[in-house]
Amino acid sequence: MIDAASPFVVVLAGGEGTRLASLTRALYGHDLPKQFAVLAGERSLLQQTLDRALRLATADRVMVIVTGPQEAVARAQLAPYPGVELVVQPRNADTGPGLLLPLVRILVRAASARVVFLPSDHYVADDRPLVDALRVVPDDRLSLIGVAPTGPEVEYGWIVRGHRLAHPGAFAVARFAEKPAPELAAALWRDGGLWNTFISAGPVRVFWELARRHLPRHVAAFERYAVAIGSLVEPAALADAYRAMPAANFSRDVLAHARELAVVPVAGTGWSDWGSPGRVFASLLGTPSHDQLVARIRGHAAVAIAG
Repeated sequence: MIDAASPFVVVLAGGEGTRLASLTRALYGHDLPKQFAVLAGERSLLQQTLDRALRLATADRVMVIVTGPQEAVARAQLAPYPGVELVVQPRNADTGPGLLLPLVRILVRAASARVVFLPSDHYVADDRPLVDALRVVPDDRLSLIGVAPTGPEVEYGWIVRGHRLAHPGAFAVARFAEKPAPELAAALWRDGGLWNTFISAGPVRVFWELARRHLPRHVAAFERYAVAIGSLVEPAALADAYRAMPAANFSRDVLAHARELAVVPVAGTGWSDWGSPGRVFASLLGTPSHDQLVARIRGHAAVAIAG
């Protein structure tokens, strides 16, 4: 049973999926951001993420954030999830605005709430350890989920653990390492480093004050927009907020400079960012989904040739 103290959950679905475009184009015959593609099982990555979100919060506390060109496909995929709110950005300005827009909407509704951010374009073979961890993260700081690595990966971001915190299972964040050189990746793997999933959780006000410190121009724009939420002028106010807003990356521009972050290690999820077709096939190898994906690609290619 999820009670009134449950968090808000924001599903980040505004990415353009360019790194996986060759695969989704082979499957669908046109460009489709990977979060909207069915790559394993019967539901898209977005829908699988929504299933995960609804294990953490009720539908009225779940938001999906997209950009304007994605609105139609997102609404179609949200149809089986009544009550989930779709938040549409005027344009993609990276993950800074992508987090701040839903954050300010939550602040207006419940300033003392907690929030969980879930990327919708990642693969999780078994999300039970992940959901369990998100239910017990520290409630006084911004916490990140770090997954136990399976090798010295050079294409992922890494989190280096610091001292153990009083909260069970949580550690301070000593530092980040983004796409390390092979020698550093090997050292990180050997020394207990964790892959950074960009899954994060914590009090809304902690996120907001960190952003105020490191992205003051963005926060000011969203606070001007906030007074119009729920009014007839809200669409115009949102357009004004984005009109001159520079792109900003929440990891690089906020988290990399933040203090007193926590990381919660999680193992056994099969997590992958699915940043390339090779990662998709590697994750699914030996499963029925792998064979189904290959068959779909071959079937689409045969239709294209025949046409």
